[in-house]
Amino acid sequence: MQITTELATWTSPGRPFWWGQVHTDAEVYPLQAVIFDLDALADADGEPRSGLVDLVLSLFATGIWVAVVGAGPRTWVQARVRDLIGDGMAETVVSADDLTGPAGDAELYRLALWELGIVAGETLVIAGSETGARTAAAIGLPAIFTGTAGYDGLLAGGCRELQAQRVFARFSSRGAG
Repeated sequence: MQITTELATWTSPGRPFWWGQVHTDAEVYPLQAVIFDLDALADADGEPRSGLVDLVLSLFATGIWVAVVGAGPRTWVQARVRDLIGDGMAETVVSADDLTGPAGDAELYRLALWELGIVAGETLVIAGSETGARTAAAIGLPAIFTGTAGYDGLLAGGCRELQAQRVFARFSSRGAG
């Protein structure tokens, strides 16, 4: 069927335009990494939280990086990460020893982003304290606070949903102008 107007003639109504080639469910900020603070890895007894290993393996299997930040010295933070999630499971581990200026949670998160080479919206921070979650959110990172709960049932897909919800909430709460 030929469609004719004053300005143009199309031979098919299904002509592809750039906006028709993009998938409708494409994300602006796809999840690239999950950043844990060291407190979010262990329970009160110092053991890995329930479901942590399954979550980390799910992230690893789907190609989502795992990063860990800790305010202690590098030797202690790396040893704890190795004990809690295994050797080689974290793409990067950032400790207070890595900072050149005053140590703070915000700087740890910023350095982790820099080492991973991603922007704030492409990550999800899982914090073990309310203060850590608030600090991450204050610098623009999608963040959740774990509380005393474990990670039973949370896998990579759930992390993607949580990150998308936080990014959407952040952009929808901005005022116009």
